[in-house]
Amino acid sequence: MSKSDTGPAPTPVLEIQDLHYEIRNRPLFKGLDLSVSAGESVAITGPSGSGKSTLLSSILGLIKPSGGTIRVAAKEVTKLRRAQVAKLRSETIGTVFQFGELLPELSPLDNVALAALLSRSDRVGGYRRAQELLDELGVPRTATTEELSGGEHQRTAVARALINSPQLVLADEPTGALDFEASARTAKLLFGLPRKRQCGLLVVTHDMRVAARADKVLNLQAGVLVPTEIQETVTA
Repeated sequence: MSKSDTGPAPTPVLEIQDLHYEIRNRPLFKGLDLSVSAGESVAITGPSGSGKSTLLSSILGLIKPSGGTIRVAAKEVTKLRRAQVAKLRSETIGTVFQFGELLPELSPLDNVALAALLSRSDRVGGYRRAQELLDELGVPRTATTEELSGGEHQRTAVARALINSPQLVLADEPTGALDFEASARTAKLLFGLPRKRQCGLLVVTHDMRVAARADKVLNLQAGVLVPTEIQETVTA
């Protein structure tokens, strides 16, 4: 059941139409369609090998599909040059990975600020925003990320994803390496982002408890996305 509010149609931040892609002569996407709007969360489930992570890589412009269109913030990713795709990723998309992908020798602050500096933000402003985000998300001030718990590590990854105020946040199995309690807290944080920050959220997950928090749940099967009903078993 959709938990989206009623009212005027929100602005799409991600539009995928008729996507096709093959890997080793095996069709992975067969006319796949997907839309994610500002303020909306969408979860994608499906068995290993069905193409969930490949779909995220296509959205990020790391994989070029054989057919179809992908638009992020109204820009067609499949027609952009490499430098333009990199700029779009930096300025428009925030990404959270299963293991955070942080630099362990750097502090949480440096990890988050680095993403701002790479997008050519001013140093003072980048560090200020990074610390504000980390404080907001309850990440302690440590010398390295190796001193963080699993949940704190992922909250740092979320802060890094948000540092450039993205219109779209992608999360690939963001709770897969966490225990039950840390998973629940991280999921609650992620699915609170769309309404709080008016971004779109697309989460790939095997965990049905995580998927149940989304406004819309889709199952990737036989190369297309199929709407799925999941009984919500989590508390707010």
